[in-house]
Amino acid sequence: MRISHESKGRPVEKKLQVVVVYKKPTGKKYYMLITEEGIDVIINPSKRSPLIPDNFEIVELGIGESFIEKFKKQYNIK
Repeated sequence: MRISHESKGRPVEKKLQVVVVYKKPTGKKYYMLITEEGIDVIINPSKRSPLIPDNFEIVELGIGESFIEKFKKQYNIK
């Protein structure tokens, strides 16, 4: 009888969501990106294919689901 890999040891932790508010270089409109990637992956400039291009301005970063509604209201994102 085999035990599945997920049932061994510590229970699987739920990944935290990273919420990023950014602006394109030519506009005034704010955009939101919600991902489960680590925050280091987002702000690392030497990554080959970053989630947000280098010329975009990152306005705010937040870790957790509570930042989704907060940033939507604060930056008027639909």
